[in-house]
Amino acid sequence: MFFISQTYAAVSADAFGKAIDPVINHIVNPVVALMFAVALVVFTYGVLRYVWGSSDGDARTHAKYSMIGGIVGMFIMTSAWGIIYLISNTIKSF
Repeated sequence: MFFISQTYAAVSADAFGKAIDPVINHIVNPVVALMFAVALVVFTYGVLRYVWGSSDGDARTHAKYSMIGGIVGMFIMTSAWGIIYLISNTIKSF
């Protein structure tokens, strides 16, 4: 008969925080910032198209969709930052 001893890994939240912080700071935050910037550019592009295409109804409709898409994108990226911050600080506090 084989006897296998049980071992438990002792991992503290501080060690996890030190391991995950570089990933968040060097990968996740720049990607979220880039996506936020893209959403801001899309929104600004929509505003400019709306102003310049004020006589063309079809151009105004597409401009409205661009503005709405930009606003939704900025909201999603802001929410992603908040969720990442909340989860990482919650895990690190245990």
